[in-house]
Amino acid sequence: MTMGDASRSPLAWLLLSIAFTSGCAHFPEAQDLQSEALPQPRPPYAPVRDEREDFRTTFCARLAASQTNSSAPQDCDALLWRLPGESTAHGHAVDLMAAQLPSYRIVVVTGALGDCRWKDMLPFGQAIDRLVASGVRVDAVVVGGRSSAEHNARQIAEALGGPQSTTGERVVMVGYSKGTVDILEFLVMYPDLARNVAAVVSFGGPVFGSPLAVDAERFYQHLPANAFSEFCEPGDGGVFTSLLPHVRQQWMAEHPLPQHVRYFSVAAFTTRDHLSRGLRRSWHELAAVDERNDGQVALQDAFIPGSTLLALVNSDHWDLAIALDAQVPYLSSRPSGRRFPRDVLFESVLAYVTGALAVESNAARTPANDSAARSLAAGVPN
Repeated sequence: MTMGDASRSPLAWLLLSIAFTSGCAHFPEAQDLQSEALPQPRPPYAPVRDEREDFRTTFCARLAASQTNSSAPQDCDALLWRLPGESTAHGHAVDLMAAQLPSYRIVVVTGALGDCRWKDMLPFGQAIDRLVASGVRVDAVVVGGRSSAEHNARQIAEALGGPQSTTGERVVMVGYSKGTVDILEFLVMYPDLARNVAAVVSFGGPVFGSPLAVDAERFYQHLPANAFSEFCEPGDGGVFTSLLPHVRQQWMAEHPLPQHVRYFSVAAFTTRDHLSRGLRRSWHELAAVDERNDGQVALQDAFIPGSTLLALVNSDHWDLAIALDAQVPYLSSRPSGRRFPRDVLFESVLAYVTGALAVESNAARTPANDSAARSLAAGVPN
């Protein structure tokens, strides 16, 4: 789509209005962005468990296998950031051939505007098709793209408790962008359904909100409820209210997350070379808070407290998970022209997470633990 084509696409004008491009301004170089360690956790929340080095081994192996016949293979070291203080490997890298994917139901939840009837808005769409074809159960829950987290939590509950569900199934939930917020809301609102959830993975999730939501909410309040209704369901209109920093921070403070769920985080930030044109202005607005942002979410807001950090990805918010290149080439164009191998990232994350769950499950079934469990059940001290 050229700029002239935008007049024929109301949804494109919505994107343009919310994230219009800015002029040339200072962008940091790569060495500036990786000169500092991870942000400290927000008090009183637990820090993340750093497994970036282990995951990098898994991701790079999968990338190398996917590029066997590629004429221009990508350098794995340029795709994932290294920061000072990164933990050494724990030996948890996953053998991709032994991944436990078929044992789980994978549920992918879309982000803001993710229900708009527009091709390629489904996160990791090509990877999902490939996994389904190989026998892995992957369900996409397309939640209200213009609705609040409470509204979308109900939609997730309907999807997980519907006729597609099976007794005792183990679920791995994947949230892209606001989809992460909606998943966390679901876990708290529907504890009975949440019992089947083994893990939650956040890709670029604004866990503690985004400062961009402040202006976006003001803009959105002036839109009529039926604006763009031929493309997107109006929903309850609470999409940006749910992402206000004070709203998310208060919610996190008042709602402890279920402890039986394993949480994993994947965050992103990038340089100008890999930043989509349509995210430049929002990048600069967030840079006042943190230059390490993906154009929509600041790094300091992107971690689920106490989660396992798998990767800091060198990409912007769109290129991390959705393929907008064919739909809005002007807005999604990047100086480097590089497309991040998001499908390799998605498959590697699922392999790593299900492998980690299998290790944890096996450890829980060791003879020593079984003996301890029997003693406790009988009231006998060990």
